[in-house]
Amino acid sequence: MTTWKDRIEILHLEDNPDDIDLLSLTLKRSNLDYQLKSISTKEDFEKEDLTHFDVVISDYNLKNYDGLSAIKRIRELDSTKPVILLSGTVGEELATDLLRAGANDFILKSNLKKIPIAIERALHECSMSKEKQKFQRELVEKNLILDTIFDSFADMIFLKNNDGEYLKVNKAFCDFFKVHADEIVGKKEEEIFPENISDKAIENDEFVKFTGKSVAYEIDFIHDGSRKIIEITKTPIIDEGEVDGIVGECRDITKQKTSLEETIKAKSILSQAELLTRSGSFEYDADLDVLSCSGNFKRMMNLNIEGDKISFRKFSQLIKEEDRDIFAEGINRCINKHEEYHSEHRFNINQKDDSIIGHFKVVLRPDYKDDKGVRYYGTVVDVTADHENQIYQMNKQERDRKDLARELHDNLGQKMNGISMFISQISDNTPDNKGLLKVKNLVHETIDDLGYLINNISVKQIEEHSLDYAIDKLIGYMPESITVKSDYKITEDELSPFVKSQIYRVIQETLNNVAKYSEASEVKMDLHQDGGIVSLNIEDDGVGFAVDQVLNGNGLQNITHRVRHSNGLVNIDSQKGKGTRVTVKMPVS
Repeated sequence: MTTWKDRIEILHLEDNPDDIDLLSLTLKRSNLDYQLKSISTKEDFEKEDLTHFDVVISDYNLKNYDGLSAIKRIRELDSTKPVILLSGTVGEELATDLLRAGANDFILKSNLKKIPIAIERALHECSMSKEKQKFQRELVEKNLILDTIFDSFADMIFLKNNDGEYLKVNKAFCDFFKVHADEIVGKKEEEIFPENISDKAIENDEFVKFTGKSVAYEIDFIHDGSRKIIEITKTPIIDEGEVDGIVGECRDITKQKTSLEETIKAKSILSQAELLTRSGSFEYDADLDVLSCSGNFKRMMNLNIEGDKISFRKFSQLIKEEDRDIFAEGINRCINKHEEYHSEHRFNINQKDDSIIGHFKVVLRPDYKDDKGVRYYGTVVDVTADHENQIYQMNKQERDRKDLARELHDNLGQKMNGISMFISQISDNTPDNKGLLKVKNLVHETIDDLGYLINNISVKQIEEHSLDYAIDKLIGYMPESITVKSDYKITEDELSPFVKSQIYRVIQETLNNVAKYSEASEVKMDLHQDGGIVSLNIEDDGVGFAVDQVLNGNGLQNITHRVRHSNGLVNIDSQKGKGTRVTVKMPVS
């Protein structure tokens, strides 16, 4: 028996002084550290604050009172406080009644030597009872906390024993399947769910039980008339190295799964469409300076990368070096002005061989729903074959024009010159023939018009003289009412014949538009070269026009078409009443 270490406060209810002395003497002989207080009446007992005492010892038979009444009062105040009854004689039936009433022990007065042991035993029982009550309270609190946490999960949670019976399910589980917990607890899978679900559940339960490992799987089923996809994770409950049950988590992943399926389907459709159109797509984040690329984009650009992201710098480096500055300028304008970018550029599609060049049309469009203005969507289209065909057609067109100009000059031009000489001889002999003089003047005008036509349809002036010379000829044909101020700073030897011809045609088309429609009095033209870039700027002070309304006109389309096929940029800026400016930049070769 453990010795009570702290001082024991004892209340003794006894009306016989001899019995009080006898108990006091017995306690003095024990090893107990105690403080004894004796009272003899019911009134004193009921006024006493029992919380100050560790144990109560009471005589069973008292004047106007008895031990059962004392026990009753004590138990109303404290369910665990030790109570020991003393009596001269106690029968078996009375002893049973005393224990049922809440007495910890009863001792015959003839055997008081047992009282110290009884006190220690009662105190020990009291301590154990309090610990038990505390444990039970804590267990209730913990269970309450556990139940609260259990039901707070948005995911479905359940517990099962090794026999496959549900022990507990949370609120989310009940809400999803629209059942009460009582309809689930104590039942097995096959009693609750259809065969396609229960068979898979049982199979995975067995795996967890026999391997002691977690398992995750999905079930796809129809619930309340609609498709549901549930992800289930089952984890073993281990007790002393053995699987003692299963805790499971179910998550409704229907939205994520169907969304993923739709995304995969959309990507498949996009991929097929890109293959058919020889295109690739990307999303550009201007803040991060990163492109998220489609699979066909990576294939077209010959990108051997993990994932789908590359830096914009890497993308720019794929462009032929001569075109990069123009590309960068166009992209910056697109971002700064939040407008679309369209152009064609040469790409080094084989990074090991710079001579393998592909022509791609690049389109970049802002996400107009993006308030921050940092997200753009783009495409690259392989126009290599179209580009080569267009260049062939443009070169053929120039050859045809050249042949036509030669034919006009050598055939019709020679004949017109002959006619002119013949009429001049006749008119010299008949100076008074006014009709003949009119014919002579008409022939001279026709020869001048023919010369203008030959110069217009051919780039002969560039080949035989220079680009400067050819441009000056174009300026010379402008109406006298329009003053043209021009400035050239180019190194023609560095310009390819194709680029020269395209610059000439752009200037020709622009000046022709100015002469026909602008009502301008002055035109400023600047043509200069900066490294590998040639820039052209033509500005008039005419009536201007709404660009978006006439951009599809043949003249402007011809200009745009020629510049883009020269891997350059063109910008046409005009407003009604404020003139027009045409700005062009293209590589020198």
